[in-house]
This record gives sequence, structure tokens and C-alpha cells, in this order.
Amino acid sequence: MSDRRLAGWTAQGLEAHLDELVATAKKWRDGKGERPVVTVHVTSGQRHVGYVLDVARSAVTLQGLPQGSTIDLDVTVIPIARIEALTLHAAQTQIAAVPPSDAATSMLDLRRRVKTLGDLLASRTGKSIAVELGTGELAQLAALFEYVKVALERVCGDELGRASLAERVQRIELRGGDNARVSLANGVLVFEGALASARLANELDALL
Repeated sequence: MSDRRLAGWTAQGLEAHLDELVATAKKWRDGKGERPVVTVHVTSGQRHVGYVLDVARSAVTLQGLPQGSTIDLDVTVIPIARIEALTLHAAQTQIAAVPPSDAATSMLDLRRRVKTLGDLLASRTGKSIAVELGTGELAQLAALFEYVKVALERVCGDELGRASLAERVQRIELRGGDNARVSLANGVLVFEGALASARLANELDALL
């Protein structure tokens, strides 16, 4: 039997992966979850193994793994322009959910699912929250919808999540495109692009 643990993996550029790792580090600082171990390969041929702490001024800050019995921690600052490759260890842990095989196969089917999600959110939060489709290709929007549905169902799983969603969000929009991001402004929660499920969940939690 083939190993399908990476079936939901979404290809992204280096900076998008670094953004995800920074978001995960922020959640770790708040006591939520663990950080993945990465190996940063630089153009000199060196490799640096550890945890991403932050990205600032075109450089990534990497916390090295403990060495032997020492209690000291090393931090390495690496210019992003010098990074040749990035290895994410235990990559399957970065995928919170794999889109089901029965994802929408037509725009009409997807619109029906979007309406059903809106009805579900209304029943969970006690408030009408419109869910709308923006522009984009069916394949990308259908996969994005499945990730968004899982993330929103998780948010609505407890009282604090439902209250925050009802208070801060009036409308939800799903968009296709190359700019993978989650944003919230003026009551509009936007999910855009090929978002990996772990990143989507992290950014949603940070906004709510």
C-alpha cells in the first residue's frame, strides 16, 4: 500500500514556507503546538539544522538543536538570498487535513457546498455569516474550500471560537490565485490561493 500521508501537500515557494514556519513559531511562543525541525541548505554547501524563530530584514533566524549535554542554545542568522534549499523534517505533520476525494467537481456543486457551510456557521454562531466564492480555478477553489471548512468547523468547536467568529466576521470569501494568505479587514475574512492546511489553521487562529 502506498504511503499517502503527503497526499495533501501543496507546492509553495521558499518565502511561503518560511512564512508558515514563522506562524508556527508564534503559536509555539503562545504555548500552542510544537515547531518542526528544518534543515537550511546554503549556497556555500553548509547545512544548518534547527527551528525557525523569525524572519526579518531578508534574513531567517534559526535556533540550533541542543549539542550533547550543553544547556546553551545557538541562534544563526541566515540571509534568505543565500538559501539554496529547505528541508522540512516529518513533513506530514505540517498537513492538518487532506482534502477528501469527493471534493466538488463542478462550480454548481461547489456553490451548493458553500451555501451549506454558510448555513452551518449561522446555526453554530447564531449569526448570519455570508460565505462567497471569488475568482479562481475550480480545482484550487474546491481544495481551498475543504481546508476552510475543516478549519472553521474546528473554530466553531468551542464557545470562545464561536464567539470570536460571530463578533469579528461578517463575510467570508474564498479566492484563487498565487498569493496564498488569510486576511481579516472590515469584517471580511479572506482565504486566498493555494494554502496548505496547517498554514491556513495557524493564520486563522492568529486573526481570531
